[in-house]
Amino acid sequence: LSLLGHKVDRLKIPFLRRIDEREASRETTLTARWGRFVTAHARGVFLVVLLVLVALAATSALVRLGASDQGTQPDEQTARRAYDLLAEGFGAGFNGPIPIVVDVNGDQQAPQRIYDRVRNLEGVASAGEPQLNDEKTVAIVFVTPDSAPQDEQTSELVDRLRADVIPAATSGGDAVAYVSGLTAAFTDIADRIMERLPLFLLYVIGVTFLVLAMAFRSIVISLTAAITTLLSAFVGFGVLTLVIQEGHLLGLTGLDRTGPIETFVPPIAFAILFGLSMDYMVFLMSRIREEHVHGLPTREAVEHGIAAIGRVVVAAALIMGTVFAVFILTADRISKEFGLLLAIAILTDALLVRMTLVPAFLTLLGEKSWYMPRWLDRVLPNITIEPPHDREQPVVRLDVERPAEATGPT
Repeated sequence: LSLLGHKVDRLKIPFLRRIDEREASRETTLTARWGRFVTAHARGVFLVVLLVLVALAATSALVRLGASDQGTQPDEQTARRAYDLLAEGFGAGFNGPIPIVVDVNGDQQAPQRIYDRVRNLEGVASAGEPQLNDEKTVAIVFVTPDSAPQDEQTSELVDRLRADVIPAATSGGDAVAYVSGLTAAFTDIADRIMERLPLFLLYVIGVTFLVLAMAFRSIVISLTAAITTLLSAFVGFGVLTLVIQEGHLLGLTGLDRTGPIETFVPPIAFAILFGLSMDYMVFLMSRIREEHVHGLPTREAVEHGIAAIGRVVVAAALIMGTVFAVFILTADRISKEFGLLLAIAILTDALLVRMTLVPAFLTLLGEKSWYMPRWLDRVLPNITIEPPHDREQPVVRLDVERPAEATGPT
């Protein structure tokens, strides 16, 4: 860029008007007008957007983590066709048998007792006779469920085998039995993820809070950033659950059968979303804080910040959302899940949260937005992301007419 100098803007893009980057011209852009609309109707905008986001986020409570089987893949794939043939010819559970591995430990009758208890169990289509190794120390009993590997009934069967059937069959002896298979494995992974999720969120939110508090010298800003990012993430999970698991508008993704959400999708997607969301927050708040440090009240600083940096946030979100949405076009179900979740979450975070909810919230709080306890201000080092420079000229603002209700407190 240094070598190109002013020539970097030499070639004009056809059919697009050249952007006027003067301070006064920014106040007439669409993002600037949107910022003034949000601040002028801050209370109503905040309540409406918050209710919509919370309603969408609440649907994430319906999520069921697990492993989708080949029956959820697009029907043009050979794996899907083979799955359907096996399910039609031998039953849905034939595609995902549940092995029960028995460490005999001298109790030679334990495998037979397990077989006797599971073969007539509700939800079991069939069970194979115990198979032992040559030394008679390890046995395996294959259980074929009535339901498909990804079905909730299969997960419930695994839980019953572990909690009731196997303990009763091995009581009074030294034999130990383990339930294995695809359904059991992903159930264990899901349980482990949910067990560690609070620590994961606490770590990410804690680090975000400290860094942004050091940068913006406000616990309100740092807490707002962390909480609203969580809200955007849960909106993405909620929409993913409604589409992939519940089947609403499922055909738009190229799938024709619902299933659970893969256990590893939420933590990976959340980490990606949190990083991108913090970028948008830093872009916006660094400019708003700069305007406020230079003497503008919070409301005008918000308006000026959106006018100056709003186009960057919107453009970045549209680019990333489009890139992620392309994954929906792939044939793989997991790629579709990542694409749908991240596209919805990124666009929600940038357009509804950063450009609407947060500005309205800051307008309602006014100067309280910059609250920082004195003791915390002394303890935390000052690592301001973008130290404000001294202006040679005061801020140039157009006399834009405001709605009548904007003249009083909102």
